Parts: sequence; structure tokens; C-alpha cells
Amino acid sequence: MVPMRSASACSSGSWLSRWASALLLAAAVSSSFACAHGRAGREPPASVLEIVTATADADVWVDGEYIGQVAVVSGRLRLGPGVHRVEIRKPGHFPVQRTVRVDKQGGGAVTVEAELLTDPR
Repeated sequence: MVPMRSASACSSGSWLSRWASALLLAAAVSSSFACAHGRAGREPPASVLEIVTATADADVWVDGEYIGQVAVVSGRLRLGPGVHRVEIRKPGHFPVQRTVRVDKQGGGAVTVEAELLTDPR
């Protein structure tokens, strides 16, 4: 829970800090009710990302965020429903980009095959 400050302390701060405090309080309150919809204990639907490549030390990016190396990520990363952009990168090689779709039910695996070709530059 977010600690409450006195009214005088809030009035002395900037509007931005008061807004941020209110936002944090709202997030804390709403997260306390997150499991009240009958889904307690269940994870949202997802599919496992499997990457097939001969380059296990290549980097994996999903939706623009660095995730880790192929050897660590493949078979362990769960993707939620929707469309995701998967990119495999390694210095000195051309990157491989794939768009994958995970259906609303999730489950199973989404496989990306990536052959990282050497960049002659």
C-alpha cells in the first residue's frame, strides 16, 4: 500500500508529484482487486516461444524489448494472446524478424526458425 501523506504535505508539492501519488494509490487499490473476478490462481492464456537456430548465443527481442539469448529463452518464454514481433540478432549477422500470432486460448508452442546469415561487411 502507498503511504498516505498529510494534506499540508500534499499541498506543498507540485501538481505532478500529487498526480503521481494519486496514480500510485489507484494502481495499488486496483491491483488488490485483480483476483476478485473468479480467475484467482489461473495464469492468463499464453503460448511458449520456441526458437530453432544453430546460433544459440544470438539475442532475442520481442515486441522491441530485449529478452535474452536463444539458449536461455527458447522453450521458456510465454507469449500472451495477440500479434508479436520476434527478432533474432547477432553481431556480424543479418537479423531475422518474424511476426507470430498467439490465439486467445493460448497453449502449445509458437515456433520461429532463424537462419542467421553472415553479413559480409
